[in-house]
Amino acid sequence: MSQRPTPPTLAIPATSTSPSATSANTQTGRPPLWTKSAQRKMTRLYVYTTLPLEIIVKLVHYRTPESAPGIDSANKKLNALLDKEPRWLHPRTEADMGRRVEQLSHSPTRLASATDMASPHSYDDPPQPSLSPIGVKLEPSASPMPLDLSPFNHGLPASPDRRPSVGQQHATAPPPMQRATASTYKPEPVDDEGVFSSFLRRTTYLSSSTDRTTGSFQRVLSNYTEPYVRTVKRLVKRFTAPISNRVSASPISAVATPRHPWLDDGLGPQTFDGEPHPLPGDFLWLDMCAQEPGLGFAMEDHQQMRCTCFSLFETYESVWVTPRGLTPIGRRILNSGLARDDVNATDCAGNTVLHFLAARARFETLLQVLRSDMCHPILDARNSGGQTFLHVIRRGELHHAPHLFQLLRVASEKNVDVYAQDVYGRNFFHILHMEHIDPSIMDFILQSYDASRYSKRDAFGITPQPSSESATEMELDHTGSVNQRPMDNNDFRLSEESRLLQHVSWAQVYPCLEDRNGGNGLHSLAMATLSYASVLRKYQLAHDSEGESSTGPQNVDNSLDSSKEKLGFRHQLLTGLLDAKVDVNQYDGNGNTPLMVFAAELPEDNDYKTGPQIIDEMIKRGADIRARNRAGETALHIAVRCGRKLAMKSLVTHGANVYAKDSEGRSVLDVADIKMMNARDDDPSEYAHYEACRAWLSSLKGLAVQTPMISDEWARI
Repeated sequence: MSQRPTPPTLAIPATSTSPSATSANTQTGRPPLWTKSAQRKMTRLYVYTTLPLEIIVKLVHYRTPESAPGIDSANKKLNALLDKEPRWLHPRTEADMGRRVEQLSHSPTRLASATDMASPHSYDDPPQPSLSPIGVKLEPSASPMPLDLSPFNHGLPASPDRRPSVGQQHATAPPPMQRATASTYKPEPVDDEGVFSSFLRRTTYLSSSTDRTTGSFQRVLSNYTEPYVRTVKRLVKRFTAPISNRVSASPISAVATPRHPWLDDGLGPQTFDGEPHPLPGDFLWLDMCAQEPGLGFAMEDHQQMRCTCFSLFETYESVWVTPRGLTPIGRRILNSGLARDDVNATDCAGNTVLHFLAARARFETLLQVLRSDMCHPILDARNSGGQTFLHVIRRGELHHAPHLFQLLRVASEKNVDVYAQDVYGRNFFHILHMEHIDPSIMDFILQSYDASRYSKRDAFGITPQPSSESATEMELDHTGSVNQRPMDNNDFRLSEESRLLQHVSWAQVYPCLEDRNGGNGLHSLAMATLSYASVLRKYQLAHDSEGESSTGPQNVDNSLDSSKEKLGFRHQLLTGLLDAKVDVNQYDGNGNTPLMVFAAELPEDNDYKTGPQIIDEMIKRGADIRARNRAGETALHIAVRCGRKLAMKSLVTHGANVYAKDSEGRSVLDVADIKMMNARDDDPSEYAHYEACRAWLSSLKGLAVQTPMISDEWARI
């Protein structure tokens, strides 16, 4: 048996009180080669156009060509902005470029910002802060617009500090045009403007009298077509970066920032209030939506076919139900029973006829079908939300004890998988728990099933278990010594870092070990800092004047967590935990799976190969790429929200759903927009990461669209 790798022991270095930490930011009298505006323009041109870097530099510095940086300087700056080997982010063909800019033109957020910039003074480079329409004023409207009016947001109100009013939206937004959805998206027919026709047409109102005149852009781009030049010019002049006035925390105050800020992100989505909607099982009640007050439909509007559900589900395909009512086949099945020819039918979300019967048929009809062998091939079939027929059964039947016992008896006889989990980690016993089934009945039921399989925490923190039991999870000792002196902020955080490493080590022996937040060893490994040098950087600490603190190591390894060595070591630890059978899909107390935490935490600023290999390994070992947290986010949403380009690419390569939307109805492109709009002015790389995520996701490889339809989001897998 091979020996498993052991996490390092974390020594606590000394806190820095020296001002030397700020010396790197000291300004000299010499003007910078790369202004922040120039860096953002270079990023935008690099990720949206096919232009070579040499031409990009000329365009960015077209006003001062004599002082333009050289190509080596540009490459170094590009690597500083987009990390090592960013070439995969650069479109190779005009078709790819065309799709990227077309999706950009579908972004209400970016169009609203571009509209604000379409004024004479916006040609000045850069616009002065006093004249800028962006800054603090636009922060409340940084969220993608218009508001998603989907009734399946479960009545969640828009947060006033994040969402603009409808009036505010229309004050700055361009004239309404057809939404870009996955179902409706088709490449624009090629005309004189070629692949740029959609972008140029949708942004015509942004053009100026100089759009078609000769000038610096035409001279630099003399070998390119006029539509290409106009596209580039609008990218530079109109789609400027509306950067927030926020600045980075100073080195002294940085120690007060959260260790994992993505867990408390003010720009992140709100958690669901109650059960998450929509899920594919909801579609089976589509014709009854007006009778569900929580879904927000108006009965009169629905009857007059003016209900929003008709547009929301215009691409939904089902042989049983439509927004207008049951189909002839649906009525025949409910009234006369199932025919063998009905068994193989599914709707576009993967619901089977058994899902339909569970949701809509009389209980006796469902039992009769289950007792026959007719539906044997689809007993465990799941729709695109991971729901079996048990997840979508009419909830009222579950409160009728005789019916519930009959259902479970037949399910047991037919070997139905009652432990199957949906994308929120909920099995049938979670459904019973949410329905507040009588505790004595629940206890009687649970004694017949495997607790290790049914008693799993879901995204909402619910763990089904007998009423007589209390939580028995193994936890690390968090009490410490009673004689231990009170720790200052840094000491506490460093102690927490050590505790993460301790958890990783013990989890290889006790795979079910949880920390006090419900995370397993994989969660701890994702959040742990493995290198001494990264601890110094993370907490703004410094060696003492003799070169090391008395408690620190004497021979310091200066490798950061982003180095090949440390990422390789993290990969080894991951393999050890997976070999020890640590649950790769367990939800922690925050409602996140290990894959989500790795997508948020893996560093990308150095080694660009090992991080994706870690994601690959987790998915290969069974990590559910479609799992969602309690705010409806997938791992892909979280990767984009954290600006993790490599994690994003790996997830998409493995089939992550680029059409998924979070609890506030935001697509992955929406998430990139809102984060980009709030990027710090003093950190161009933050903007660059979000712009790169957005551009690549909208490429011919990413294939994301700005506003996916519900049927796009939940399309059959």
